[in-house]
Amino acid sequence: MSLTKKEIRAKLRKAVGKQVRFEYPGGIDNKRGCLRDRVIVWSGVSRSGVVYWDVVDLIEFANAEHKHRHKHWIRIGYYRQVGDKLRWASQTTITEPCHTMKRIFAQAAKQKKWFRDVLPRT
Repeated sequence: MSLTKKEIRAKLRKAVGKQVRFEYPGGIDNKRGCLRDRVIVWSGVSRSGVVYWDVVDLIEFANAEHKHRHKHWIRIGYYRQVGDKLRWASQTTITEPCHTMKRIFAQAAKQKKWFRDVLPRT
């Protein structure tokens, strides 16, 4: 059986509402939060036939303690699809508080024309 793109998106959305965790070597500054929302973008197919799906996740840390003062964070990652199996493939991700992600994109756009060129014009 081959899943449709709509079925894949539904499957990837099932993670919304579930707990996420960030564990660091030595256990220092580990974080636990909840995946609140997810953007799912079909990325493409490799030469070997592997399908890639990109995700942009909104993560909420309910008790924004002093060690992670900011409640909402954004994580960008991807899944690999082989047949009907989906596997989280981002061994490392960029995960930052929303305000930091905004600053990263603003600075990239300010500094580099090639980055501005990929942004939608409004």
